[in-house]
Amino acid sequence: MLDKTSPLWWIFAAASVALYLSVMFPGMVNTRQKVFVSCGPAATFIAAVLYSYVNKWPITDLLPLYCAINLALAAGVIGHWKALHEYMAERAEDPTKGDDGTATPWILQMAFTLPVFMGAAFWYMNNS
Repeated sequence: MLDKTSPLWWIFAAASVALYLSVMFPGMVNTRQKVFVSCGPAATFIAAVLYSYVNKWPITDLLPLYCAINLALAAGVIGHWKALHEYMAERAEDPTKGDDGTATPWILQMAFTLPVFMGAAFWYMNNS
């Protein structure tokens, strides 16, 4: 099993961000949405750095969790690009409009993938 302090986790983190962005960008309708989506991995990384600083943990110990979050969100959209694109087009047209169910398929998939991937990351972090 790969040690959680391995420098390979930095490569995995970069790959997970690349996968996240490549999966999410096609669903975005305008530049504003793409900028917002691209801030997700950066905000998550800043949160991980702050958490590691406050708790005196090496950041490399949190990289498996960081990768899991990015991969889970990417996996939550796979197969639902059309629904995501329709949802984002509706939001670009009228941001105040309520949800009419177009978000349901990919939100449900994300609600499943996020705990599964994060659970696997926590298991890995505790057992390596």
